[in-house]
Amino acid sequence: MKRNSKAITKNSLFPPLLFLIFILIFSFCNVTPTSASYLISFSSDVAEITAPAQNGVACDGIITIQGTSPLNQIWLCVRGPQGEVTTYPIKVEQNSFQYDLSLRFGAGTYTIWAGNSPHYFDGQIRFEVINTLDKDLRYLAPSAYVDSNNKIVTQLCNSLMKPNMTDEEKLDNIYEWVTNNISYDYDAYLSDQDELLPASLIIQKRKGACRDYSFTIAALARAAGLEAKVVYGYARNGNSKPEYHAWNEIKVNDQWVAVDSTWDAGYVKNGKFTFSPQKKYFNIIPSAFSQSHKVEKVTLH
Repeated sequence: MKRNSKAITKNSLFPPLLFLIFILIFSFCNVTPTSASYLISFSSDVAEITAPAQNGVACDGIITIQGTSPLNQIWLCVRGPQGEVTTYPIKVEQNSFQYDLSLRFGAGTYTIWAGNSPHYFDGQIRFEVINTLDKDLRYLAPSAYVDSNNKIVTQLCNSLMKPNMTDEEKLDNIYEWVTNNISYDYDAYLSDQDELLPASLIIQKRKGACRDYSFTIAALARAAGLEAKVVYGYARNGNSKPEYHAWNEIKVNDQWVAVDSTWDAGYVKNGKFTFSPQKKYFNIIPSAFSQSHKVEKVTLH
């Protein structure tokens, strides 16, 4: 296998009025959750939200979500002030759950749904909170899978940092740790596994595919105070066929730099991964990086 690993899996006939109606309906249906979401409710047969206890609670960047559920896990869907949509798996222990949700997309109204699936929210639980913190922290605050506030992540990050380090030194230490300690999960590559795992779990497992590498780099960078993006796109090595891939962009001294820790960690030969850490795809000039990597989207992870 090359260093570029497989990433993550994978008209005029309408009368004018009918066409307009079709467009409006189509646009609305693509805004999940469903139309029942116009109701304000804190309870369903899946879960009951006990905090916040009322609609429209104001908070300063973080809202604590508490509740009860008979399930082992529930899901939150969060829509930001400009329509940004993200989902969060919430672990339930002894029929209770609590989660500190970062309102990462700046000041304004956030709509929150709860359900038992990350793909469908029926609106039985829907409420709004108001973020008063006028800062866009989408690339600095923790998310569901870039869980930079997790104790496992923060402890590792602290062990890699020293007083008065520059942005370059912080990123250098993070990158060195990831490329020396996270092995490429070739079995997951072969089986086309697509389960999203948080960075804290990847650090414990010490293995993953390209998306897992990018979650880990982003989580450690954010824990160190560096803004970090998880980027999806297509990558190719030499004359190989482009494959869907994940990498990072990190803000260093007010400049976004691209890094690909998956390619720099090592290689697979005869079905076995071998560590071979390097910095070939670490903070190189953008024109050189773009020769092999084409961005499709910057994610909200």
